[in-house]
Amino acid sequence: MPENMPDAHNSNLSNQQRVEKAESSNQNSFDQYKGSKTVDRWMWIVGVLVVVLAVVAALFAWIRSNAEPEPTPMVERGVVEVDSASPVKRLDGGFVGTFAGEFNAGPENAWNGVISFAGTTAMLVYPTTGCQALLTLMEPEAGEESVVTYDTQALNKKCVTDGFWEFEEDAGQLSAQYFEESAAGEKELKAAASLTRSLDDLVKNSQQ
Repeated sequence: MPENMPDAHNSNLSNQQRVEKAESSNQNSFDQYKGSKTVDRWMWIVGVLVVVLAVVAALFAWIRSNAEPEPTPMVERGVVEVDSASPVKRLDGGFVGTFAGEFNAGPENAWNGVISFAGTTAMLVYPTTGCQALLTLMEPEAGEESVVTYDTQALNKKCVTDGFWEFEEDAGQLSAQYFEESAAGEKELKAAASLTRSLDDLVKNSQQ
């Protein structure tokens, strides 16, 4: 490696010139340092401004969310009214709608029940006992067109239904009679009910 040789240019300078050159070099370094400090100061100021703006934006969003009223529902609440005296609708020869009432098989044997009709079929439920039965529309007998007859089939073991129901409309209500055939082939009345579409009766008779 070659040895460091003295700078020929610097060797020809006087002491005064060397002092002035050193001062100039130090001044340039100090100016660069000052410039570096200025850049850092501006970066710090910009960072503080960004944080302040973020806080202000968050505060504004919070104030706006609390100031805005809650949206009102598009659909107004209402009460469903059922005219229990209107004629019962028919579909394919059967009734349509839900009816409820007290069923009885004698003075000391009464229970609540609900029947939902859908034309040719219906669902009978006794909430107290848990009995559920499927009703199927039967052909009307000659001369008894006003009577609508449904065959009965139990859907669980909580009720025994080997007979049929006869329904007849009366001023928006249904009178119901349940029959079974005796060994002699005669109709025997086993139970009866007066059914209505009143909401109060539906609620009362659908409870255990």
